[in-house]
Amino acid sequence: MRILLLESDLILAQALSEALREAGYDPIGPVTEVNDAITLAEQFRPDLALINIDLPAGPGLGIVVARTIANSWNIKSLFTAGDKEIARRNRDVAFGYLASPATVSELVECIEAVKLIRKGEFPTKIPKRLSPFL
Repeated sequence: MRILLLESDLILAQALSEALREAGYDPIGPVTEVNDAITLAEQFRPDLALINIDLPAGPGLGIVVARTIANSWNIKSLFTAGDKEIARRNRDVAFGYLASPATVSELVECIEAVKLIRKGEFPTKIPKRLSPFL
């Protein structure tokens, strides 16, 4: 499963990228900029994007990315940080919201739940930090 990483904290994003690789996923990025995320989404067409809603260039810009990649290439996101209410208002372009801070194992649990949701199945267990948009 290809996963695009858009995160405001590059050190955290690099650690997440390595952890996802070790868990058997194919991370794309990480990137911290809107245009870089959109370019990578167009180039690699990931199955999922992990998006921090608030980026260094401005709060809420992660939503711009989520909307662009959903509308252009039907790539849905999992919001990983930022205002939960803003995330909810943009549920049409995302699978859910992962509350911070989350451990790597919690992130992997959430991705596994999203994999089921992508297939139209309902996970038997919802990870405690995940607020799915069903």
